[in-house]
Amino acid sequence: MHRHPDDRTGTAAAAAGPGPGPGRRTVLRTAAVGATAVAATALAAPEAAARKHGTGGTGGTGGTGGTQVAGSAVLWWAPDAEAEVVSFAASELAGYLGRIVSGPVAARRSARPGRGLALLPAGSPSSGAHGDVPASLGAGADRLLAGRGPEAHTFTVGATGALATGNGARAVLYAAYALLEHAGVRFFAPAFPQYEGRAERVPRDGGLVIPATAGAGTVAEPAWTWRRKYVEEGTSHTAEGLVLLLDWMAKNRLNTLVHPYDYNHWGHITYDRVRESVSPEAARRGIVVEVGGHGYESFLPRERYPDFYTPGSNVFNVHDEAALNTYVRAVTGYLAGRPEIAVFDAWPPDTATWPAASVAAFGSVADAEAHVVNTLRAALATALPSVRVERVAYGAAIAPPSAGPGFHPEVLIDFAPYERNYLHALADPASGPNAPLAALLRSWAEAADGPLSVYDYNRRYRWRSLPVRPLRILAADARFYESLGVDGLGSYSEPADWLPFEAVHLFSARLAREPGTDPDAWLAEYLADRFGPAAGALGEYFRATAADPDGLADPSYAAAVLAGYRSAATALDSALAALAGREERLVVALLRSHLELALADVTISVSATAASRATARAAYRALLEERRFRGLVLQDIRAVQRWGGSLAHRDGYPLYHLPAHASLVSDRVTLARGGSAAVRLRAQDVDWRGHTVTWSASAPPGLTLSAASGALTVSGASDGARRLTLTAAGSLAPGTHTVVFAFTGDGTVPLPPARLTVTVV
Repeated sequence: MHRHPDDRTGTAAAAAGPGPGPGRRTVLRTAAVGATAVAATALAAPEAAARKHGTGGTGGTGGTGGTQVAGSAVLWWAPDAEAEVVSFAASELAGYLGRIVSGPVAARRSARPGRGLALLPAGSPSSGAHGDVPASLGAGADRLLAGRGPEAHTFTVGATGALATGNGARAVLYAAYALLEHAGVRFFAPAFPQYEGRAERVPRDGGLVIPATAGAGTVAEPAWTWRRKYVEEGTSHTAEGLVLLLDWMAKNRLNTLVHPYDYNHWGHITYDRVRESVSPEAARRGIVVEVGGHGYESFLPRERYPDFYTPGSNVFNVHDEAALNTYVRAVTGYLAGRPEIAVFDAWPPDTATWPAASVAAFGSVADAEAHVVNTLRAALATALPSVRVERVAYGAAIAPPSAGPGFHPEVLIDFAPYERNYLHALADPASGPNAPLAALLRSWAEAADGPLSVYDYNRRYRWRSLPVRPLRILAADARFYESLGVDGLGSYSEPADWLPFEAVHLFSARLAREPGTDPDAWLAEYLADRFGPAAGALGEYFRATAADPDGLADPSYAAAVLAGYRSAATALDSALAALAGREERLVVALLRSHLELALADVTISVSATAASRATARAAYRALLEERRFRGLVLQDIRAVQRWGGSLAHRDGYPLYHLPAHASLVSDRVTLARGGSAAVRLRAQDVDWRGHTVTWSASAPPGLTLSAASGALTVSGASDGARRLTLTAAGSLAPGTHTVVFAFTGDGTVPLPPARLTVTVV
């Protein structure tokens, strides 16, 4: 959903949850919203208790009446249809608790009816081979969960053990994670290798006693049904990385992964490339798989069906019954072969151009699109009734239909306010760009009979991975969405720059389940959990890096942003000093490394002369290419254009799907006849698995390298480097020459070549 080139636009789940059923939560469900707020308050108390007793930091043994973990066992029970998710929940609980106490925590199944988990301490009468849950543990759970939805979950902790259960299989998994959080575990980020083991915090305490809960326990229910993470352009997403993303999603109570069928019909970012990895991992976590996106042409390619298109339009002739039926058959056939897909996104092409005859036939672009979506929904209702259809309110079709019957109530509407900014909340009347979009969302809240969700742009591609954390804006937006009866929130991500957006991803996930979350209180808790004694310094860093980069074209705004970044650098330096010898230091060091790149980026905007801009662009390029595989920055079309280079939009993807990459540190050199110059090679570990990159060079007559071949070893953040000397013969005529370097990964994988332009004077 990102306009090229400068981005100015932009098995079904094993547990009950988002799916094809009709209906939409509205503001009329005030009582349910109130209950959610009460549940959120109830969950806050045990988390505070865990910190009080020491389990929020390095672990602790306090907690009168709590559950002793060492020597305990996990018991789980579920109907066979839910066993995959509940057994996974049991393995997660046992696995994390085992890591905390540095000893095994066994998990086994019980024949008990219903669904849930119990942690039974050593010596418990119920901990034997045929043990069951003490009556005192389960007494209040049914009452707490009664009348709530399928994702409501609860846990209770006492001297006889701990219980985690819910109204569905996915809810049991959420209860297990909530119990782990109560024990001091924190799930900050997906375990991408660039975090080097610091994506989560797991206390180490062999004597851990999980603090007892008050009364019957705690209960929570996510406020919104649709809590999503989009792959979107998917430049740096891999099959392995998506498994890690799914893992983080479940831990943060997100329930839907949205993946393109074939992003922009490029053949790169396709669901089938990752299906074998994604489908089973989503199923074991009860996560809904949603597939589709831009555009219709993926199922009805112009090259195959030229008669279905009008010259000048990239949307097929939707008024042509034969064309529409062909599209519907193609989608239905695709979905029939992939039964795990529960939601299909029927979107037109990005920057869609609609045939005039189709618009005239239905009265507007939105009404023409409604005809496509409703026709597809009707066909799927018969052929594949378990699949829901989603459409995006975006671009020329962002307004509700006006002339026709609108969208069927079972169609999920995704409102995508691309043109908004994050200088103001969406509903802020002072914002010229945002106010009309807020009015359109209000119109959708009135017009839509089915579920309505928001596609949020809180991590934008056009921001070039700059640090942007408008948490107060996001919180104000969530309150606005809740007031309208919106029932979902989603945003996209890229592993290549997850770290600078870590807090935004976390806070957005929290808002999707608790839209009333206070941003300042949340941030204070996050900083204390994440950075310990450096929380104050990181707070200064966050305050200094909240600006929306969309304003950088204004020189005074850019100067203010640059000053803020410099202040942020000072704060991070203080944090690094405070964290000497502590494991939190690595994450702060990465943020400091990222800030150097951000400073280089904004320096381009404040450079007053062509010469200073050229210097700034060269500095930015050097840092970008050095740090593009460290979880800090995404090298895509926008980043490359920033330093003055060129890259086809679709060509950012292949770079992040190599095992390793090799290049020249500088691809141009000038030397005199008879003179020499340094040439530097660099190899990088793209997938962080460790590789050997072999290289060979081919130089034209008259140019000689100190070595014609060699090998570079890379491992994680440790690049491989080689300095060569290039010498020009005294007899070589002045002019431009090219030296070509060929690279191979691990002896068998061809890697992209590099070309050195040599100017001899």
